[in-house]
Amino acid sequence: MKIKFEKYSQTAYLLTPPDFQEVSQEIEIRKDPLTGKLCRINVNRAKRPKQIPSSTSEILKIIQESKVNCFFCQKNIERLTPSFPRNFPKKINVEEAVVFPNLYPYGAFHIVGVFSTKHHYFELNQFDSKLIENCFKACLIYFNLVYKHFSEAKYWWIGWNHMPSGAASIIHPHIQALADSKPTLYLKELLTLSKIYYEKNRSNYWLDLIKTEKELNERFIGETGSIKWFASFAPQGNKEILGISSKKSSLAHFTEVELTELCEGLSKILRGYHSIGVKSFTLSIFSGPCDEDLSSFYLFNLRLISRPNPSPFYTNDDGFMEKLHQEPVIDTLPEDLTIDLKRFLKI
Repeated sequence: MKIKFEKYSQTAYLLTPPDFQEVSQEIEIRKDPLTGKLCRINVNRAKRPKQIPSSTSEILKIIQESKVNCFFCQKNIERLTPSFPRNFPKKINVEEAVVFPNLYPYGAFHIVGVFSTKHHYFELNQFDSKLIENCFKACLIYFNLVYKHFSEAKYWWIGWNHMPSGAASIIHPHIQALADSKPTLYLKELLTLSKIYYEKNRSNYWLDLIKTEKELNERFIGETGSIKWFASFAPQGNKEILGISSKKSSLAHFTEVELTELCEGLSKILRGYHSIGVKSFTLSIFSGPCDEDLSSFYLFNLRLISRPNPSPFYTNDDGFMEKLHQEPVIDTLPEDLTIDLKRFLKI
């Protein structure tokens, strides 16, 4: 087997209150087959108490209060959000979706995409695939316009932080997208290691991963056409889901059918997340350059992870192990997550 799923276990012993009987807890350390990044899994950590008030009524109150002066709602979006200069339309619209420059960019071509100006808030099971697809299409229109005028901007990516506990500064659902001349450090690592794997094995790592995971059937959730969905073996965040295109290395090369397949799958995964109590998440795509076909060794993929549920006060799940040691601490087995979400890809 070319793909190696490496893991080992440790056992922690402790005397627990109130009667201080000895108990043991198993910790799995897993290694990502491509990057070698480690994670630590202890399912007992999901039970740990968190001193955060998070009643439904409090959250609904915060959502309603955020609607009053929301930049992204229909009555405000034209006058309170920036427009594109020079050779671009002022804003890009695809049905309810609208795209415009980020007011506080961290790149020359950094945009915001709002799914709908008519609806201030969506639960995860309300993100219809067409809603997602329209927003992605608007981003692609922008990317192509940028590339037409600035051919060096060949790396395109989309990120989605949902709710403040998922790092969104505004509650109204939106995505961010960026075009740049260079890949991010992590995308560069994926591209480099994928090529090394190809040169060593004369096969595509991502296709080998799809084949191996489907054969094992431990973390394979399902497929929407050319997009295959898995729970990550060595997740870098809680409840991490991996989506892989079996055909294309770049989002720029997707046909309309393949884009629909991607958005249908994402909509179903979000419905699955909702069913297991997830209310906040972070997502990013990892797309190869728009001007090259790298599908011999690299394939488009995306990852999404759950974040703490929204609360007036919340405990962020990025602690020192994640931020400083780069060994995420995980509280859900990928195989259990697969069982929870599998039925949603069959709908």
